[in-house]
Amino acid sequence: MSDKINFLRMITNNNKLNYEGIENCLRNDPDRQQCIYHLIAPKKVIGRERILIGSKRDGCYVILNDLANIKVAYSFGISDKIQFDRYLADKGIDVYMYDHTINSLPYNHSKFHWKKIGICGKKKRNNLLKSLDELIKENGHSSQENMILKIDVEHAEWESLIDINNKILSQFKYILLELHFYDEKESNETLLYYKAIKNLFKTHQCFYLRCANRYLISKFGNNRICKYLEISYIIKKDYIFSKDPTIYPIKEFDFAKNIPNMEEMNLNILKLFDDIY
Repeated sequence: MSDKINFLRMITNNNKLNYEGIENCLRNDPDRQQCIYHLIAPKKVIGRERILIGSKRDGCYVILNDLANIKVAYSFGISDKIQFDRYLADKGIDVYMYDHTINSLPYNHSKFHWKKIGICGKKKRNNLLKSLDELIKENGHSSQENMILKIDVEHAEWESLIDINNKILSQFKYILLELHFYDEKESNETLLYYKAIKNLFKTHQCFYLRCANRYLISKFGNNRICKYLEISYIIKKDYIFSKDPTIYPIKEFDFAKNIPNMEEMNLNILKLFDDIY
């Protein structure tokens, strides 16, 4: 453990603001409340390569080179970004698209099924918001397996995720998220973050992540992490995992290279948790 602590301090330039919460995670029970680093540390999926769907900008997602047996995808948060959805539709996958903030899709496809509805937790249902389990039932997908779930709904993801039970989560091969963390001074939601991510970890393993915001680092509790984190999960039961040798950020998926004098945020610090599970 001392070697990890020394390495942690070295790569954070001995800046206590950056390493204190992470060191606390390493020294104590990794499953204690408010410590999420070990839950999002990416693993390598043996026998599979990662691919980027869509152009290098907001609205693209990383999956594995495996779309076998996928017939249905759920996509929450559309706006005018449909490259990901169109890719799936062109592969013959029915894409159920939801966004209550728009009046129409920017492009139509025979495999698109859009409704002006947003996702929510079970306690906030109304005419414009429904829970995932409710929508799955409405669409006749209660027994459908190997689906894709994509959620980018500007912080509304947390209450939605915490209300999804493991049976429903297990219906999805991929879960692709943009997670939005509030600064501690804005909101004290650390426990909600932890519970939601721990719930996902029961059935799915992270295989890719990137810091989607290069300017702001959010602080919650004693932890520090990117304010916006893009993360790709794969269902655990169908795959074998190993330590991830990848250097983050991944250059071929790096958005910031298109912006002068800007680099993606380094997330290799999460490798310190690589051997906990």
